[in-house]
Amino acid sequence: MFSFKKKSHGDHLSSLIVTTEGSASATIRQTKSGKPVLEHCGFYPLAPGQEMQTNLKNLVQDRGLDKAACATLLDIGDYQLLMVEAPEVPQTELKAAIRWRIRDLIDFHIDDAVLDVFDTPPSGARAVQEHLYVVVSRSALVKERIETLQSAGTALEVIDIPELALRNIAAQLEQDINGQAMLFFNADQGLITLTRDATLYLARSMDIGYQQLLATPELVDRLALEIQRSMDYYDRHFQQAPITSITLCPLPEVLPQLVGQLEQQTGIPVQQVKLEDIVEVHESVDTEQFAKCVLAIGAALRTEPAQL
Repeated sequence: MFSFKKKSHGDHLSSLIVTTEGSASATIRQTKSGKPVLEHCGFYPLAPGQEMQTNLKNLVQDRGLDKAACATLLDIGDYQLLMVEAPEVPQTELKAAIRWRIRDLIDFHIDDAVLDVFDTPPSGARAVQEHLYVVVSRSALVKERIETLQSAGTALEVIDIPELALRNIAAQLEQDINGQAMLFFNADQGLITLTRDATLYLARSMDIGYQQLLATPELVDRLALEIQRSMDYYDRHFQQAPITSITLCPLPEVLPQLVGQLEQQTGIPVQQVKLEDIVEVHESVDTEQFAKCVLAIGAALRTEPAQL
């Protein structure tokens, strides 16, 4: 998405994700054949009284990330993901036309916005490219994230979004060929992504995190409804075969009833992501570590070269 270098990062990409609890990192090596290789993933919790910048600098120094091409993600809620009608303009004028088109769709002045675009899949019976996805954020937020990572010593190349990190993970799974709904939860928020053949079709954020699901199990009813609404839109707008699998990202807290309740509510099998299904692993990674690093792994699985 928001890219800073025009060169490729080669076969290695590291990621560094900042959270309120600490920092997560991952390094992925792409191979010419076979699965990508996870060379490292880890979570560095904030120590009592420790500043985030100190936490980041320690991680960067410990992992040698000052020498590595690095990606990061914006936080859920720090950007909007909009689907807009594709303007009929030359490529060189696309972003200017998009800025004009979205000015009334955001709650801040367009002059304070930074944006990037990526294609939506063709829609309708004629399979025509009619829309684009637009990621828009306050320029001050993006600048702050850049300064935070660069002052910690990283060679930052790209700022991405969680939806595309989840798309990268989904693309490694066998069921993605026929389409899947993927669920991700942090403590207070959730994401639903619908992907097919390594392409993001639809994404929806929710104010449901694993803490809310722990405290109020009945929220599974609302979650199932959100999944069904997303699938209905996918069927209607993109006219694809129905999605027949749901994939659940790992959780740092055990929710023993979640899979069964979702299967009962939706009538669709729910599979939990296993690390070895998406990457080749050379070190032991437990479920809690995987859960805290899943977005970092997804960000490091990025293969698109920076283009801006």
